[in-house]
Amino acid sequence: MRDTSNQKRTEAALWEQAERLKSIIDGTNIGTWEWNVQTGETTFNERWAEIIGYRLEELAPVDINTWLNHAHPDDLTESGARLERHFRGETPFYDFQCRMRHKSGRWVWVHDRGRVVSWTADGKPLMMYGTHADITGMREQQDEAHRTSAQLQAILDSATGVSVIATNPDGLITLFNRGAQRLLGYQAEEVVGFQTPALIHLGDEVEQRGRELSQLVGREISGFEVFVHLARQGEPETRQWTYVHKDGTRRRVNLTVSAIFDRQGTLSGFLGIASDISELESTTRALQESENRFRGLVANLPGVVYRCESDANWTMRYMSDEVASLTGFPASDFIDNRVRSFSSVVHPDDLHITYQSVAAIERHEKFELTYRLKHVDGHSVWVREQGRGEYGANGELLWVSGFIWDISDRKAAEDALRVSERRFSGAFNTAPQGMAIVDLDGRWMEVNDALCRMLGYSREELLQLDFQHITHPDDLAKDLALLQKLLEGVIADYQLEKRYIDKRGNVLWILLSVSLVRDALGVPLHFVSQIQDITDRFEAEKRLREREEYLSTLLDNVIDAIVTIDESGLIETFNPAAERIFGYAKADVTGQNVELLLPEHYRDQHDEFLLAYRESGVPRMLGKALELPGLRRNGELFTMELAVSQITLQGQRRFIAVVRDVSERKRIERMKNEFVSTVSHELRTPLTSIAGALGLINGGALGEVPAQMGEMLRIAQSNSQRLSGLINDLLDMDKLVAGKMTLDLHRLKLWPLLATAVEQNQPYATQHSVTLHLKPPPLDVEVRVDRQRFDQIMANLLSNAAKFSAPGADVEVSAALADARVRISVRDFGMGIPEAFRARIFGKFSQADATDTRQKGGTGLGLAITKELIERMAGAIGFESVEGQGTVFWVELPVEQTP
Repeated sequence: MRDTSNQKRTEAALWEQAERLKSIIDGTNIGTWEWNVQTGETTFNERWAEIIGYRLEELAPVDINTWLNHAHPDDLTESGARLERHFRGETPFYDFQCRMRHKSGRWVWVHDRGRVVSWTADGKPLMMYGTHADITGMREQQDEAHRTSAQLQAILDSATGVSVIATNPDGLITLFNRGAQRLLGYQAEEVVGFQTPALIHLGDEVEQRGRELSQLVGREISGFEVFVHLARQGEPETRQWTYVHKDGTRRRVNLTVSAIFDRQGTLSGFLGIASDISELESTTRALQESENRFRGLVANLPGVVYRCESDANWTMRYMSDEVASLTGFPASDFIDNRVRSFSSVVHPDDLHITYQSVAAIERHEKFELTYRLKHVDGHSVWVREQGRGEYGANGELLWVSGFIWDISDRKAAEDALRVSERRFSGAFNTAPQGMAIVDLDGRWMEVNDALCRMLGYSREELLQLDFQHITHPDDLAKDLALLQKLLEGVIADYQLEKRYIDKRGNVLWILLSVSLVRDALGVPLHFVSQIQDITDRFEAEKRLREREEYLSTLLDNVIDAIVTIDESGLIETFNPAAERIFGYAKADVTGQNVELLLPEHYRDQHDEFLLAYRESGVPRMLGKALELPGLRRNGELFTMELAVSQITLQGQRRFIAVVRDVSERKRIERMKNEFVSTVSHELRTPLTSIAGALGLINGGALGEVPAQMGEMLRIAQSNSQRLSGLINDLLDMDKLVAGKMTLDLHRLKLWPLLATAVEQNQPYATQHSVTLHLKPPPLDVEVRVDRQRFDQIMANLLSNAAKFSAPGADVEVSAALADARVRISVRDFGMGIPEAFRARIFGKFSQADATDTRQKGGTGLGLAITKELIERMAGAIGFESVEGQGTVFWVELPVEQTP
């Protein structure tokens, strides 16, 4: 017999080893499998079956199809591919994570790992062994982490108005959001992991800041350390820097740099948040909105959380410790108003601002205030406060809760990622503009209160709709086309002015800003939309365009030349009438000096006027109508009437010159004056002889004449006297126009002058059955006048009043003081002055067209002469009239002051 002791010992050792391996496997709670690749025979342990919810006996008989039937169909192709690579020797193990259907119907994640341990004689895989581990919990944690990471990244990418750049401790860029891409022109893949912030900064600017820091700390600070020196010390820094775009253009930004620490307090990198301030005036509102939104993403600004009661003193029940950094007083001072109330540290000039919260709370609305706090050391701290009331079931106010943060100096953003989701939610809900999250089909997933108010829908109503439903039909195609480009990755975001139709059917113009949120794999998740109601702005712009078109049409059609000139005398606009009058095309004179339109000897005067006006501000020419020569393109001189006025546009002075070509009018006036002067002088001599002869005849010098002839001679004498008066008026007007009349001015008491005028003109008034009255009380004032010409003025006014009064009527003469002037009024109660005649009443030879008016007689020169005379005595003339009720003519003269 053979000695089998060695064999038995070997078998016992193998059995013992197998039992030990089985115990180890059972202890690790891992399923195992054996698979004959050629026959398909398969062996599973009990744990393999338990992982998918079965007992092993429930799966019997088992073979490779047991695995295949329970595996997720979508995972079979990749599993097969990995097996083939292992069979070909390309991988040392078969390693695959896949889903398997649990007995309950759900899917569980498993990790299969195995390898071929034996081969057939012809080199084919024979026996394969492996493990089968349940990794469902691990995969769920990984998926949750991916979703969270994707959501945070999506939120950062949606902040397209703000640049967010993160680096590792050595300065290598690790995060470059869409806002940074938009601001700087680089794509994230160009810079992340490859570049440092030096790429986007001016070297000279960095060196200058390095020298400042080096001098401050006593050692050299250079390179990346310039940006993070203070942040590394735990002091976030906000400064203005110049960012350099990929195309070389430069943008000024406010950059806040802070350190990022992990949960163990180890420095893990730095975060830089930048806002473009290059066009601050036009982007202030966008910047504020961006800051409000970004405060929901990063907690880099310390703030105060508070809750106060609704009692008369607004007693603080909770206030966070950060209030000490704003006021210098500990939070305990404010709790229960123990030491001081919060209102005691509000700047006195700003207390009225905080009262605005009361009205908002009464309306159950949130409030937002900006005001100053008084720090204990005496300086002021600007803060912003947001809050809202908390109400009971019956609507009664229980608490007021809110948040106050320092806006004097930008704070760090080290907690940004940790609190970003919660803060983003707060910013979303409290944003002043409409905000919405929209699914890929256009349905509203989430909307804020501002959007509901804007459209007139409740939140519940709006969530049942899609944006297509409320978009104006004419705007829908363009919006959908931009959304498609967004989904295709052609654009990162877009802005669009479009129309919404609100619940009441009204059309609203809105500014829509849309960005797309993707998951970690780049799969689109939803859209983030910001909606700003610009209806008022759009309507205002529309009205402005219509007004501009209207004014432009007016300017193009007026007969007068209108030229606008800048402060340096350069022509900016030149209307068609100006082209016609001066002979230049608009394009030929725009940007040229207005001196081009003046004769040579007037140009120096124009330069002197501009220089004197810029230096003294005294407008010697403004508001006056001037006559001076103009120069046409062909060199022809002409007389123009010029009126210059000033406007201020965007802080710059502009001059508007209105020019009228009066050369033809002046020529006609010269001809008329020459004719009148000639005729007047030629007529005066023979007319004097005729009048004298008629006077002698009517006086009986030639004896008594027949009665009928005597009547004709008296008519002839009367008419010759009227003609003599006309000639005298013509000569007076000729002298006045030519500047040849000399006035003999003296200080005279006014009341006696008026009394004499009434007395001298009463006989004429009596002819019309009219009585002249000088109304008391008498004024004891003196005026400087020419006695004879003053009597002529009063005679004109009183004779007109008597002539146009009804028989039996009165004419009243009165005088009254007005400041340093005296107004003399002559009132009649006649038929009044027709509206159509009033503009011409002081013109030469002006008479109303009514038949009864012309029957009154007169030359039509009396009022024209009166106006010229009174103005030469430094006075003024005017009238007030109501048709059918009478007229008041008045003249004003300066009162002579008593020495």
